[in-house]
Amino acid sequence: MMLRLLRSHGTNESSPDDAIVLRVPIPTETDAATVETPKSSSHIDAPVCPKGLVLMCGQMGSLSRDLSDWAERMRAVVMVVSENNMTLDWLRKYAPKLDFLLVDADYLGDAESTIDFCLQVRRATPTLPLVLVSSEIRSHDFTCERMMACDVTLKLPLLHNALTLGVQAAYQNNEYYQSTR
Repeated sequence: MMLRLLRSHGTNESSPDDAIVLRVPIPTETDAATVETPKSSSHIDAPVCPKGLVLMCGQMGSLSRDLSDWAERMRAVVMVVSENNMTLDWLRKYAPKLDFLLVDADYLGDAESTIDFCLQVRRATPTLPLVLVSSEIRSHDFTCERMMACDVTLKLPLLHNALTLGVQAAYQNNEYYQSTR
């Protein structure tokens, strides 16, 4: 394909000396399904909360309000329960209806209690993505580094963007965890 542009500064527009010729490559047809794009991951394009239900282990407060605000934007609701009111049998039964479990480490107390709780939940419901939040960590961790206990660790206070990225990473990390079992 060739385009011909003419200069228009008072010169004769029909003169071939004033023409600029650009050669533009003709786009080849490609199958849209095979094109790799930065957003080609099914987790990025997928709704963040497709089931519409998030479970938070903690107490009502600023974190639950922030999570509820975020969940409302994602067209989901948040159910807040304490670890004492959430039995593992109940969690096993309802885990398929949940998008993910968010665990408030600050509510649970010391690191040992938090890790023990997360390990119990992980063993009981390995397919449920688990997001751990804490004010005691240095920064967000979207890696699989702590996959035996959780899928993602986020630092408080939470911003909506960090939570969205964290939940998307939790889905991917949980899939990886499943593949390594």
